[in-house]
Amino acid sequence: MTFVEPFPDELLSSWLTRMRPNRNAMNEPSLRASRNSAGHWRHPDVHPTKSMITELASNTGIAPTQIAKLGLCYRYPRINPDFVAWRYVPSDYLGRDCEPALSLRITWCSRCLAEDYAGGRAAYVRADWAMAAGGFCSRHNWPLVDRCVTCGSVDWAMKRSPQGPPRMCCARCRRGLERANPGALELEPAAHSLWKMIAGFEAALRDALTGKVPDQFRFNDTSASQLLDETSTICLLLARARRRAGLRDELFDRFATPALTLEDGCPDEPSCEMPLALASPSLRRCLIAICAAMLDADYGATGLCQGKLVVDIWSRTIGSMALKHFIQDRLTCSSTLKRKLEAALHRNEQFERMSYLRDASHTYETLFQDSA
Repeated sequence: MTFVEPFPDELLSSWLTRMRPNRNAMNEPSLRASRNSAGHWRHPDVHPTKSMITELASNTGIAPTQIAKLGLCYRYPRINPDFVAWRYVPSDYLGRDCEPALSLRITWCSRCLAEDYAGGRAAYVRADWAMAAGGFCSRHNWPLVDRCVTCGSVDWAMKRSPQGPPRMCCARCRRGLERANPGALELEPAAHSLWKMIAGFEAALRDALTGKVPDQFRFNDTSASQLLDETSTICLLLARARRRAGLRDELFDRFATPALTLEDGCPDEPSCEMPLALASPSLRRCLIAICAAMLDADYGATGLCQGKLVVDIWSRTIGSMALKHFIQDRLTCSSTLKRKLEAALHRNEQFERMSYLRDASHTYETLFQDSA
């Protein structure tokens, strides 16, 4: 019996799905998420167990090291739940017996799938398509989507074609998912430079997840762990800043453009627990763009940097107390970001004082006019 070779950049569940006809004979381990002995959720695509890898290697003849590399934790040693794309919060609370098992939010690049089909290769899910640190394809700088462009369904399946290789198809309308988003095709000429820049920032995040030191010309005095922590903290503080919804909406309105959302509507409300990990692809691109505007020195080449500084709006949105706590956290906040935030705090304080003086001056003028 022959087995399908996994692609180097393939997700573990994708490889097993492509071998679906042989699954019963192989008695493969289940792909469902489970809790470990400590009660924590573990998903096979993220943390495949050694016993699972050994069993798969024994059944398929594929080297254990080759199978292990299909798991996200082997590909990205520093990965944590904040940078995995989930459909809901991966809670570790043991009392929630009725909660469903974890599931990943899989996105895909229509151009990658089109290349697979044109090249006579079987369609497969790339590992990076299950990452929260990715709103664009790293190969094509093309926006990732998580629903059929024809009917809007999020359900898909691998379908064997009588005249070609297996394809990823919509489970509802059965059309191939290699069909490009019409909005993206229309926006590409004007938005390509922005997409490329954000894709470059996402690549820096993925490199940091492998432990690689960030490019110091772009992220000066910033370690890999700091870049990851800064990104997740910026998103988390922004999502929790509900008392200043007006400022937060101003920031989102600036980034929720069709170039990032691929539609006219605003992205969904970010989660207060894991904003990046639970975000839809459109919201994910907006959040990553905000982080890039604050952290990446190369961001100045885009059009979204015009007007008020993003770091100033973000600082005013989260409030001075949360900002000061963030600045004081030396493990999370790099010296470069600290200087930016302190400068933003100073500018915002000046702005508030000037606003107060203008209001006071207007009040006095009104009083004098009334007395006259």
